[in-house]
Amino acid sequence: MLLLAATVVPAQAQRRVVHYLPKYEQEPYHFGFLLAFNQMSYTIKTIDGYQNIPQPSNSWPNGNYSIPNTQHIFVYNLETVQTPGFTVGIIGSKRLGRYFDLRFIPSLSFSERRLRYNLAIVGNDGTMDMKAFTKSIGTTFVEFPLNIKYRSKRYNNIGAYVFGGINPKLDLASQKDNKETDGYGNEFINNLVTKRFDFAGELGAGFDIYNQWFKMGIEVKMSYGILDIVKNDAFIYTAPIDKLRNKLFQVSFLFE
Repeated sequence: MLLLAATVVPAQAQRRVVHYLPKYEQEPYHFGFLLAFNQMSYTIKTIDGYQNIPQPSNSWPNGNYSIPNTQHIFVYNLETVQTPGFTVGIIGSKRLGRYFDLRFIPSLSFSERRLRYNLAIVGNDGTMDMKAFTKSIGTTFVEFPLNIKYRSKRYNNIGAYVFGGINPKLDLASQKDNKETDGYGNEFINNLVTKRFDFAGELGAGFDIYNQWFKMGIEVKMSYGILDIVKNDAFIYTAPIDKLRNKLFQVSFLFE
């Protein structure tokens, strides 16, 4: 009796593992949607020794300083501040082989990047004033990521994967009118203006979780812009910048 129980119980335990969607990987196409949280920032390459390069007083867009007769402005620190955002997208996946898929995920990403400037303002009389301010750059990306996904062998209802690819993207907010008018009716650019088109390389990893009705994926990725996107027409805001590139970290939930 004990011998019979010892053989029956393990067999029953093995039968309790239900393999959901067993033929999922054999299907040629899959479709779904993506919801994600992102964190956008910039990769900044500054001009060598920019802290020691004096900027003329009129490099400040509207010249509003508390020190009269400003002689020079020095940007002694520049840093990017990360802010959260979100992404929505549509998934199209094509089976390439036993472990490979080609994915195309047109998406909309919303966020805001911030650049923090620290200035030293020198007046004609030699006095110095310190000023810090943050410029916000709103971002709405239309993205077209195309990547290759490599899947591990499925274990019960869980599988791991890695992926990499390219992501052409278009910033719909980059051409926003950044001009303002001072108290004398003169127009000036009062923001950092970036180029609309960018091209990024992406790497990421994740897990696929299969259930009775659909497959859910949880993944993380890093995206690095390849192109220099800064426009040198914003005076003090671009003075210390040699090259400016997009950077993004994203946590995604995929439903297929």
